[in-house]
Amino acid sequence: MASIPPDGGSIKSDTVPIKKLTVPRPLTIRYLGFECTSEGRSYRLRVDVGSEEPRLFTVNISNEAFATRRARFQDAPELCLQRLQRELDQNDALPGGVSLLVTTADLDFYRDSQQRRSSDRKPRARHGAR
Repeated sequence: MASIPPDGGSIKSDTVPIKKLTVPRPLTIRYLGFECTSEGRSYRLRVDVGSEEPRLFTVNISNEAFATRRARFQDAPELCLQRLQRELDQNDALPGGVSLLVTTADLDFYRDSQQRRSSDRKPRARHGAR
């Protein structure tokens, strides 16, 4: 193993200087909460990418989606995250401040993804079964 001599001499020719690698930070999306409006619920999400300024987005789900049970309150944050992720996949330079609406197609996509996910799971043993 080559090393730098303590007397400040030259580096051996077989020594390669170590470069400090900067690994780009992945995109992260954080759920910040929701607000009830007369039209439905507005979910706030924050997108962080590396050293860029955070971008804030709003994703809206209509009252009708909840009333018709196409969306469940407990699933809404994940549904909104998926909606925003798809939008960012199509346009990673999407500016902050954009407000998105969860569509019928988004609700169908989410329901289908949940059904696929649940069919991939192993069945649980029933409690009390012998």
